Amino acid sequence: MGMGNFLLVPEADFNLLGRDLMVELGIGLEVRQGELGIKIFKLTLEDEQEINPEVWYTPETVGKLDISPFTVTLKDPDKPIRLKQYPMSLEGRRGLKPEVERLVSQGLLESCMSPFNTPILPVKKPNGTYRLVHDLREINKRTVSRFPVVANPYTLLSKLGPENMWYSVIDLKDAFWACPLDESCRDYFAFEWEDPDTGRKQQLRWTVLPQGFTESPNLFGQALEQILQDFVPAPGLTLIQYVDDLLIAGQTEEQVRKESIKLLNFLGLKGLKVSKSKLQFTEEKVKYLGHYIEKGEKMIDPERVQGILSLPTPGSKKQVRQLLGLLGYCRLWIENYSSKVKFLYAKLTASNRVIWEPKDEEQLQVIRKDLATAPVLSLPDLKRPFYLFMNIDNGTVYGVLTQEWAGKKKPIGYLSKLLDPVSRGWPTCLQAIVGCALMVEEARKITFNSTLKILSPHNVRNVLNQKAEKWISDARLLKYEGILLEAPNLTLETTSLQNPAQFLFGEPTQTEHLAHDCLQTIEEQTKIRPDLEEEELTDGEVMFVDGSSRVVEGKRKSGYAVVSGKTLEVLESGPLNPTWSAQACELYAILQALKRLEGKSGTIYTDSKYAYGDAETGCMLCKDMLSNIFQNPEAAEVAEAKEAPATRQDMRRVLPLIPETELYKKKGLKQKSAAVGGTVKTPPLSPSAALPHRYACCNQ
Repeated sequence: MGMGNFLLVPEADFNLLGRDLMVELGIGLEVRQGELGIKIFKLTLEDEQEINPEVWYTPETVGKLDISPFTVTLKDPDKPIRLKQYPMSLEGRRGLKPEVERLVSQGLLESCMSPFNTPILPVKKPNGTYRLVHDLREINKRTVSRFPVVANPYTLLSKLGPENMWYSVIDLKDAFWACPLDESCRDYFAFEWEDPDTGRKQQLRWTVLPQGFTESPNLFGQALEQILQDFVPAPGLTLIQYVDDLLIAGQTEEQVRKESIKLLNFLGLKGLKVSKSKLQFTEEKVKYLGHYIEKGEKMIDPERVQGILSLPTPGSKKQVRQLLGLLGYCRLWIENYSSKVKFLYAKLTASNRVIWEPKDEEQLQVIRKDLATAPVLSLPDLKRPFYLFMNIDNGTVYGVLTQEWAGKKKPIGYLSKLLDPVSRGWPTCLQAIVGCALMVEEARKITFNSTLKILSPHNVRNVLNQKAEKWISDARLLKYEGILLEAPNLTLETTSLQNPAQFLFGEPTQTEHLAHDCLQTIEEQTKIRPDLEEEELTDGEVMFVDGSSRVVEGKRKSGYAVVSGKTLEVLESGPLNPTWSAQACELYAILQALKRLEGKSGTIYTDSKYAYGDAETGCMLCKDMLSNIFQNPEAAEVAEAKEAPATRQDMRRVLPLIPETELYKKKGLKQKSAAVGGTVKTPPLSPSAALPHRYACCNQ
């Protein structure tokens, strides 16, 4: 078939002369990166005849919603933001003039005399025309924002389900401009405009929600959500909205076609405009929110991946934040994402400029490789059970969420979270409790309340029931029990598998070497010496220790005391640094008692649960944690400036030198003591005060 000459108009929806022929063939031409390509349209002439033509966007038309005008609240509105217009080239002003005149003629801009003024920028588009960009950053800083209720793209696609095989994606054109702005707020959005031909200057202001305003997506999203409540999809069809992007999904092509036409007519009736060139009408593969969706699966947009791979090495904190933002959008596809990007967050927290080292480049290449080989993820089926494998590694919990299809595990997403600083100091098997709770909370964003089975190499249930109380505060313990033990539709199981690859693909593992007893492992990890027990010794020295920190006559004082349990003699006491907490003082008192017991046997009594637990179980664990802290020069300087005690390090040194030691905790040790001139003096004791449960060493 000969087609003859044609005329290319990049900004038009159809780029061939002879529109009827093009519609008949179902094709169109489009320019991508300077190259001419063919686009096949699913929208037929018969379909268009069923659609209200008012819904289609043209440069001469603009959408308008019949809603109450939005108001905007600024902090200190009586102090106008007055920024001069940036220097603009004559070419830029001439390029903007047609756009400004169009916006004025359509009522989107109007003349004004406002005390506010913010600059505009001309941005040249690939087709040679210009876009007006309003720099509203200063307005955004002063805006009192409403609570955002925009849908979470992280979990939005969970509503689709893998049974839906046909999709339509509708992109609303200039949607924010369809929302009127209250006249009392319009002066906030004024800018200066100079006509390139006459040189006349004037101020213009927006009468609608401007693009670039921080509140525009939230306000429009809520308005559209209210409007869509009047649109009820047919049974078996799903409608998803994210700001101004709509998606319809269904099981058959005809169902989706009819529902798409119905929705387009509804939008046109409400006063919204749709970009026909961006319409994805009844297709098996569509692009939505930066992902490709096809046959119940989703994959990262290759253009997004290529954009990340082509980014230069970050040289500033701004570039590091930009890289983290792009990577974060793809975190579901990256195994153990949180651990792999820790080095990037470390660049942000450093006080000096970003220094990119060879090891940083190696870690970044690992992430780039993960992106380049990112797997295809299945869309979740909320009617089927979910399986989540999780493990702990280097202060990070990571795992993979799956569902079974035809006997095979299909990944729904890779999940990972950093543990909080407190739990990172616990034994690995105890960290699994926190990690498991975090994974459940993350998975519920995707699974909602569907059946979920957690598989881990750690026996989380036994550890939580038998060992957690010694380490975890009551508030934390109650939280974790509520999440892991009392939640409906949740099962905890132990597995010998160690990583997501083994879980997904059944890779062989040496079970006999990798399986472990969590309770025994915790005992081994937390014992600084095997003979440290909780029972009293029948012989040897007996000592009572105490330490405290409190405010006396407006000044904070800290102190400690070590008292002989046999003679009731104060062996030593004294003031400590006022900046030390009561817990640090308690630890220091135990340390001094341990030093006195060097080479001897003895029992030490303390009324501090914190110090007792720290000496009994924490010394071995804090070795690596403290060494990491003090390997950081900045952290060491801070610690030195605050005169932080090295109590735990000394306890690790002293405790193994004592032949037999018992740490014994007694509650309710209350005997007042007095502080005079910064020293501790204990009042005379009654005979009953010698009993362990009646004695207290000091209150400094």
